[in-house]
Amino acid sequence: MPQLPYVTLNVFTTQPLTSGNPLAVVTIPPSTTISKTQEHLIAREFGYSETIFIYPSSSLRPEQQNEGYTKIAIWTVLQEIPFAGHPTVGAGWYLGGGSEVKKEGELLIPAGRLKYEKDVDGRVRIDTPHKITLWGRTVSRKRIGEIVGVPVEEFGGDEGEIFENSTVGVARANNVFESWVANTTTNSSGSGGWDANGIPVVSIVDGMTFALVEVKSVSVLQAVKVGRKGVVLDMVTDLGATIPPGGRSFIGVYCYTILEETIQDGVKGKIKIRSRMFFRGDGEDPATGSAACALGSYLAIVKGSGEGGKGVGEWEFEVTQGVEMGRRSDIGVRVLLEDADANGKRGVKKVYLEGEAVKVMEGVLTI
Repeated sequence: MPQLPYVTLNVFTTQPLTSGNPLAVVTIPPSTTISKTQEHLIAREFGYSETIFIYPSSSLRPEQQNEGYTKIAIWTVLQEIPFAGHPTVGAGWYLGGGSEVKKEGELLIPAGRLKYEKDVDGRVRIDTPHKITLWGRTVSRKRIGEIVGVPVEEFGGDEGEIFENSTVGVARANNVFESWVANTTTNSSGSGGWDANGIPVVSIVDGMTFALVEVKSVSVLQAVKVGRKGVVLDMVTDLGATIPPGGRSFIGVYCYTILEETIQDGVKGKIKIRSRMFFRGDGEDPATGSAACALGSYLAIVKGSGEGGKGVGEWEFEVTQGVEMGRRSDIGVRVLLEDADANGKRGVKKVYLEGEAVKVMEGVLTI
């Protein structure tokens, strides 16, 4: 019977068992071939938010084998996905030889090729694939409240004490929403549209989408509760998306609050954030690198555009997630914006995702 070596990691932490997001890393030997159905079953067996499969170089086409990258597949318990943050950081850490080894390389994932660098302290930086899409509809606060447990009754029944309007207000005042939508892939059926009190929805790549829900404080964030199984945002009915047959689609609800924001020497912004990510109705994720990248890109565009598009073009984000689950995770995101065009529009030039990892278990899987 085929045997596959595996390790498990905790990603976005250096503390095993108590922090970070668990990840299973399964290596497929050159002499073994497994099907997508088997990959899915293995991911379900681990039961983690993601499991990755590292393919041997022999699985590549002959013309690809000398290009020096490693092909991986990323699975949730439900489906294969095109990109995710903690699996790619974990892959970079594992392929980089763990700690005290400096290494760089490239990963081939469904969303494209990405470079990783791991320093001698074990910190990994991923040059992430990105195709930033700001959707042509916002989601109503009421709809978000149907998906997750927004604690309005715990704050005097006042929606104004729950949701933060500052980011949306700044963006609308500077006409950022309209210019960004017009300058990227716009997905809308023509109904719905922008609401000053609505929740923006952003995709970091096709198939990985997040509603970005800014709340007023850590107290509100702590009071938000997971929803009901199967009660989820829908790409078609909520956003007017068209999903092709066999197309991949994931949408989560990313709640966050800004703790601190500074501008250094007028050229570099730094923002500290606390966050939580809800998915599948009744699921919560301790660390979501793809959501952090989507949020960082969105905030960089909004805050970096400024009057005439001459705002700050480099932004660093320190995102802490998973505290409420007892799995604190520390996620780093760095966003570089393009120079403003004649109309003041700015796109995203680079998105870097950073984090650490630690090995927890290793063994052999028999299939």
